[in-house]
Amino acid sequence: MNSLFQMRHVTKKFGGLEAVSDFSITLKGGELVGLIGPNGAGKTTTFNMMTGMLRPTEGEITWNGENITRVPSHLITARGIARTFQNIRLFGDMSVVENVMVSCHYSIGSSFLAAMLGLPKHRKEERRIREHSIKCLEEAGLGRFAFEKAQNLPYGLQRKLEIVRAIATGPGMLLLDEPVAGMNPTEKIELSVFIHRIREKSGITILLIEHDMKFVMSMCQRIRVMNYGRTIAEGTPEEIRSNLEVISAYLGGAPHAQD
Repeated sequence: MNSLFQMRHVTKKFGGLEAVSDFSITLKGGELVGLIGPNGAGKTTTFNMMTGMLRPTEGEITWNGENITRVPSHLITARGIARTFQNIRLFGDMSVVENVMVSCHYSIGSSFLAAMLGLPKHRKEERRIREHSIKCLEEAGLGRFAFEKAQNLPYGLQRKLEIVRAIATGPGMLLLDEPVAGMNPTEKIELSVFIHRIREKSGITILLIEHDMKFVMSMCQRIRVMNYGRTIAEGTPEEIRSNLEVISAYLGGAPHAQD
């Protein structure tokens, strides 16, 4: 497998607080990797740097060999890195299909004026995006909800819709921030099957943050553990499960960095 994504010696400071310190990671094509740690370990700050929402204070981030350390977030999405968030960020009053379409509008080539005037080229692109969005929903088992308001979906399906919205952009890497937070056991099983199906079908690289250790251990090929903004362990689920420093971090760690 070729290396798709790398962070090299990345540090993020907020004033005098070092939220992430000298963090390095390499992700290869088709991997499913977990990023775990206590609250405040720096996980979400790391995700935000990966996707251009925050710029590192030090270090370098590359994607397919290109330095993207200072590339804006919308251009990182266009390059093939998509994400979800801890808190659901759907447009509740919009339909399910419209929520997916929103994520694809970066690919429209027609101008704002063409959209305002409803010119043929723009209408054609809108049809293409709608058809693509409906196909994505159907493949995820959400096709029957396409024209319902997103806020009317059950919680578990809203989480799933967020992932569909991300993969509709055709990413090479997907970052999932606490994908099963708030889900019941049945919803977690259904989502794990869905994530595995995405990976098997597309060969996409997946990095996920999650506090549900049973879910992480059953899903991931390898796991990176952070505490106080630093990496304290990396290995297979079996290796992480028996690592004394990891056990100590979860049982006795006192978080002080931003999560």
